[in-house]
Amino acid sequence: MKKSILLLILILSPLFSFSTKVTGAYAIGIFDASGNGENVQHVRKTKADYNDICYTKVFLVGKPFNIKPKVSIGKSKGIYQSSKSIYGKSRKLKIGEVMLFKHYKVTNGYIKVSFKNKLFDSKVYVK
Repeated sequence: MKKSILLLILILSPLFSFSTKVTGAYAIGIFDASGNGENVQHVRKTKADYNDICYTKVFLVGKPFNIKPKVSIGKSKGIYQSSKSIYGKSRKLKIGEVMLFKHYKVTNGYIKVSFKNKLFDSKVYVK
């Protein structure tokens, strides 16, 4: 009996260690190739045109555990570039991550941010 319980614990423990706890994913900025950009947190439509190559910044609330969100602008899919962890005031508690994505051949469309097939943000229209 003890062996079967121990075996069950050993089998199930790796499954829970890889769980993600992401509660939100939001687009916070968009930039063109030259570095000019804007904050898109509280807007519905961008002010400038972002055609061809552009970058988006996405904030993930929680711990993604090496799983990247899917970011797209219209038909252009974002390619992951880098990330930076965000900590609370005491620098001990991790709040989330800011991730940078690069998009090629952008024409127009909505910025869509999804994580594990769940859509979190799709409110900003890019000209």
